[in-house]
Amino acid sequence: MIFIILASLFTTLSMPGFLWGGFVWFSLVFLFKGLENKNLFFSALYSFVFYYLFTFFSLFWVIPVLTKNFPEFFGNFNSLAGFGVYLLLCLIEAVPFLIFGILYGYFLPKIQGKFSKALFVASIFTISDYLRGIGELGFTGGKLSDALFRDVGIIQLVSVFGTVGLTFLIVFINFLIYLNFKNFNKLLLSITLSISFIYLINSIVVSFLPLNKSDIPIVAVQTNYDQLIKYSKPSQEILNDISNIIQKTPNYLHIFPEATFPSEDIRFTKIENNLKEISLKKPIIIGFPISQEDKNFNSASVYANGKNLGHYDKIKLFPFVEFLPYNKIFEKFTFLKGILYFTPGNDEKIFEIPNYPKAGIQICFESYFPEISRKLSLNGAEFLITITNDGWYDFDIALWQHFSKSVFRAIENRKYMIQVSNKGITGLIDKYGRIIQILPPRTEKFAIFNVAPSNEKTLYTIFGDWFIIISLILAILIPLLFKNYNKKFSKL
Repeated sequence: MIFIILASLFTTLSMPGFLWGGFVWFSLVFLFKGLENKNLFFSALYSFVFYYLFTFFSLFWVIPVLTKNFPEFFGNFNSLAGFGVYLLLCLIEAVPFLIFGILYGYFLPKIQGKFSKALFVASIFTISDYLRGIGELGFTGGKLSDALFRDVGIIQLVSVFGTVGLTFLIVFINFLIYLNFKNFNKLLLSITLSISFIYLINSIVVSFLPLNKSDIPIVAVQTNYDQLIKYSKPSQEILNDISNIIQKTPNYLHIFPEATFPSEDIRFTKIENNLKEISLKKPIIIGFPISQEDKNFNSASVYANGKNLGHYDKIKLFPFVEFLPYNKIFEKFTFLKGILYFTPGNDEKIFEIPNYPKAGIQICFESYFPEISRKLSLNGAEFLITITNDGWYDFDIALWQHFSKSVFRAIENRKYMIQVSNKGITGLIDKYGRIIQILPPRTEKFAIFNVAPSNEKTLYTIFGDWFIIISLILAILIPLLFKNYNKKFSKL
């Protein structure tokens, strides 16, 4: 069990906001050592425990949200109930790795050849990880690929293979290194040589990436409202704050965070009339809820030339807080409800703002899911925007984990990405995933970000997570084609 704990700790320390992403290239070595010579039951159990602990450690910043911030604000539940919800979240995230453990324990001893074993393990890990992101409870936080968001050269792979392919590569290399575990000197040498080679390749690729040629300025505004203030502040006062900021800025497109007006549909009000007037010179993208036909939407509205050009309604809602998943199963969890339950949108809408590239907007949690950015790109977006709140979190680690997702969305579709957050991180990423500029978190600031339009459609944009099919094929064929017919299955 000590190896399982070490695996979960080193993998956690590789995540954005922790110590060093390079840990991910060998953190799973301890997992495979812990699974060595285990029967089917313990293989499944230890795999489950690994991912449960990893989720518990890496998402620790959710604990104060559920035990302090939400209870204080909404008053629907106490701290103990909030902690119970966190334990349930970890459980849900870890369940797919029971599948990994079962397949690992049953098939791996029956496969001959180190290379084929490594391909099989990488396949079943990738499949298990992919399953976490499916359905109404789908979540893609804590992907192994997240650890590499700063390694710009290596992560160019996601424009072809997506983060699925990057996860596959990470697990594959971890397993090959594990094969030298029994000899400490060989293990240490394998880790050193592997990481050195990986980062040599990373540096070479980075040196060949084209330079930026961006000259379209956009103003990003980080409002820095504390949640208790934000949700209690009258909309007119929020408008006054916005107006004071806008007075200091040039006549460019302005992007504000998610739910800048958190609890009021400001359409057809004096506040909207003021925004329309401002937009005669300074187009605006701003978030507020929209109510129509007895439905509520978490929306981003666009104003330009004195008109409302329409709104984008968030498609991928946050479970329990913004909507209740699987009603019959989780009907008793309505106490987690935020201000409103929202209806999901159904249109990856593109906005044509005069004098600016075609904009694809997504809201908060949606940047965790590559299909939203991908569909926006297929629909003609020339650059991408994420507006988010991120004001509930007490730790900057949460902000970095969210921001890291935008790096991958930019590379996957070869589009500039702007993330604008209430508390941070507000930043600009170019189409190669280079972080060009960020604002310091938890400060009220604005910045001018220069973007460039891109009509490029990558292999990933066109085909999406096609590599998961390759993983499925390998997971099926390898046990059949590389079956070890020796009754005394050879040891690794």
